[in-house]
Amino acid sequence: MAAAYFTTSVPVRLFNQLSTGITAMLSQSAIREDVTNRVVAALQSGAVPFWRQTWTKSENSGTPTSAVSGKPYRGINRILLSLLGHESKWFATYAGWRSLGGQVRRHERGVTAILYKPVTKKKVNDDGEEEQSSFAFMKTFSLFHISQVDGDLSRFRDTKKPDSEPTFVDYGPAEDVFAATGADLRFGGGRAFYSPSSDFIQMPQKSAFQQAHEYYGVLAHETVHWSGHESRLNRLKKFARFGDESYAVEELVAELGAAYLVNEIGLPQSDDLSNVVNYLSHWVKVLQRDHTAIFSVAASSSAAVDHILEYSRPKEEPVDESQEAMVTV
Repeated sequence: MAAAYFTTSVPVRLFNQLSTGITAMLSQSAIREDVTNRVVAALQSGAVPFWRQTWTKSENSGTPTSAVSGKPYRGINRILLSLLGHESKWFATYAGWRSLGGQVRRHERGVTAILYKPVTKKKVNDDGEEEQSSFAFMKTFSLFHISQVDGDLSRFRDTKKPDSEPTFVDYGPAEDVFAATGADLRFGGGRAFYSPSSDFIQMPQKSAFQQAHEYYGVLAHETVHWSGHESRLNRLKKFARFGDESYAVEELVAELGAAYLVNEIGLPQSDDLSNVVNYLSHWVKVLQRDHTAIFSVAASSSAAVDHILEYSRPKEEPVDESQEAMVTV
């Protein structure tokens, strides 16, 4: 793996369909299987992902976000909510909308989201020594989109779009984010790739891209690969369990991570969706064989984006997401 080049795939057709609601009290394996089946169905549907938007976004569109806490959902929930394709980003639980003055309409069905709760167990081994093990326990809960809610929620409903679409060559916020990482970025040639063995990103000259957003989308993809180096998140060894398919898993992490990153920076994204069949068929096989794979991909994509943004953004106090989810979703 160390000598591999991670190249940029053409933007992926992802996530069109999402079945809403699954039976409560599912087992851990059933939850994983259900989520995987929903994502596989979306991959096979070949639709444009929600986050690949043009610049004409309103202030209420973007990454799926809790209307109560104002914080974007993370990990697998970010994927599952993005599958719905809503223009507005706002979601909350039934009780959450009530607390904001809204009322979920009768007969509306919520989308099933996943709550991770870390659990620690202690036991005494055969030698009389105390051992501690930790694992994540999953529960399901329902979220409702603002389109399913009545009431005075005008602050969440303003969909006015900018009067004009800005044009640019260099987009300052993106330049700042990528420069702050200190990644070894080299220009030249006709390929884009990341070399783990030499730890550098190779990009064609900016002039080779017809539009600036295409350049930044490619750079985001390669920078997510860069984040997985052993001196940073050490992600590449983590995927060894996927064997020969570890490359495909890493590519999906980079593609999703790039989508997250350009969205958080505020960039547009290319809608060129050609030549993706080989990538899709490979990823679908991985997900069908291992129902934990999508959870690894989602967590790794979010972690990669967080790592990249840490270089350019003020550090925040750590948050116990399991507790926050129970109170603010």
